[in-house]
Amino acid sequence: MADTIRVSTIQTYPIPTLEGLKSDPFMDDFSLADLHEAIERAVTWNEGLFQRAADDKCNLTVVTEDFSRTGMAKRYLDDRSIFREVVEKQTPMIAERLGAAAKKHGMYIVACYYALEGETIYNVADLFGPKGDIVGRYRKVHLPQYELWQVAEGDSFPAFETDIGWIGMLICYDQMWPEASQACAMNGAQVICQPSAAVLQEYKLRARAADSLTHFITSSAYHSSIASPRGRILVDAGEMQHTVVWADVDLNAATKAHPYFWENLFSGIRDHKERHVKYRHPETYGVLTDPHPPLAEQYPEGGVADTPEAVEQAYQTFKEMYRKQLRGEKIPWGWNWNPTEVR
Repeated sequence: MADTIRVSTIQTYPIPTLEGLKSDPFMDDFSLADLHEAIERAVTWNEGLFQRAADDKCNLTVVTEDFSRTGMAKRYLDDRSIFREVVEKQTPMIAERLGAAAKKHGMYIVACYYALEGETIYNVADLFGPKGDIVGRYRKVHLPQYELWQVAEGDSFPAFETDIGWIGMLICYDQMWPEASQACAMNGAQVICQPSAAVLQEYKLRARAADSLTHFITSSAYHSSIASPRGRILVDAGEMQHTVVWADVDLNAATKAHPYFWENLFSGIRDHKERHVKYRHPETYGVLTDPHPPLAEQYPEGGVADTPEAVEQAYQTFKEMYRKQLRGEKIPWGWNWNPTEVR
């Protein structure tokens, strides 16, 4: 493995070539042909950004969640066949196109999209290698309730050994659970790549990188960033559109203390990550994997909108509000959860 590698994140929002297409199933004049065209254009647009990452001599680049832009179809329940059809078509196409891009540029690409495995749809982050193959696949574990309407959950946080280091992936909502990045790191990840529809707040990005002692790369609509195991932001794309930002990192040196750090003397171990894994007390962490920890007793049973009746109610409210939003009307609903508003 090289001492230093160049890692990058792609920020591509909005995609101008999608303007004018009637690709949203909630539109009154929706066109399935336009949705297929939107997927093709989104892949082509990102291929141009892969070229930019290659021009910058990047060894690894990460692109945002649902980069092919099929997301609204997964929430459209009036005709579930729409989402399944586009996922069935894009699954082999994306594997072929991104494998070819990775091989052409001789670099690793992490791409997030909806993929069909047998009869099951997953939200996946695929690691494409410089030989054009899929080196590893992560299936999103933590799905928001609306995503569960048509997508299945993954069940593990793997890491994959490559010639540039051990690479793991998370996706969007996984950011809410620190256990996800911890499990990925315990499986060996030195770099965690997190494509995301939601923008990962800086404090959370720093915390996830420092707690897992990994380089953490997030790709989103804004503030796509790279953080070091020391909790430092190495690069932030801010609100730039259609950009690639990168950082040179030394995966091994980044977790080592200076030679005269006292703990080196006391433990005989200079690498923080090595010391952390050897000094763990897993026998005390059982509450983290207990399906019913004491905290659960503080809340009433149930409360998850996963019954057919609850899903239908949530869907109808969402559809009504979203269509108003498409017409330019203001709605009370939104995605902003800001804990600073409550003391």
